[in-house]
Amino acid sequence: RDAHPALRGLLDAAGRARNDRLRQPSARALHLTAHALARTVAAAHLGVPVAQLTLTATCKGCGGPHGKPRPPGPLRLSWSHSGDRVVLAVTLDTEVGVDVERIVPHARETAERVLREPERAVLAALPEPRRPAGFVRYWTRKEALLKATGDGLAVAPALLHVTAPDAPPRLLSWSGPDRPRLPLRLYDLDAGAGHLAALATVGAPVRPAVHDGSALLAAAVTAADLPRAPRDLTPLTPERPVVP
Repeated sequence: RDAHPALRGLLDAAGRARNDRLRQPSARALHLTAHALARTVAAAHLGVPVAQLTLTATCKGCGGPHGKPRPPGPLRLSWSHSGDRVVLAVTLDTEVGVDVERIVPHARETAERVLREPERAVLAALPEPRRPAGFVRYWTRKEALLKATGDGLAVAPALLHVTAPDAPPRLLSWSGPDRPRLPLRLYDLDAGAGHLAALATVGAPVRPAVHDGSALLAAAVTAADLPRAPRDLTPLTPERPVVP
């Protein structure tokens, strides 16, 4: 519902082209909202106009121009969207990953592909009505971790073993030779009804502080319509280390 047409002006040329290629209105709305929010927040923290912001991406595996978007300087970003939710995480000097997912039933084959055997056993022991949320909790934690490390789905989620859905979020093990040596930390986020979300960081712990992205985008739309209208975009400070 936050995907106002005026937000297209906040995207760069590649972002607008990608948005135009999406056929489903809901997919276009999510893409527009996520990218406009990311660029608005990053530009505000860096003190530059949104139009002058450059986000680069370099694949951790092949070195190609794709992968996790990165703004200049010490700012780090990660974003995700699913259902009718968009979440953006911002940190200073700390690699971050975030994932949000709508709670929907999953195929058995998907669980076998994503979960370790102990995780599948825990999921199977849950009452049937709780299994969709249990699987999504596993998935968001793993996805957040893989986004924080920059691996994405180039690393199979089944190589990661995380705590049970009802337990505090924590990585228990990472199989294979490419496990990051720095500590990996997990946080569950409140994503509202029907959705679950998780945040991961590499290295130092953070103190998540949640803010209203809808209000920020509404201010951006107002500023686009009235170029001289003031915007209340509080800069990121070390005292507020993460903004999911």
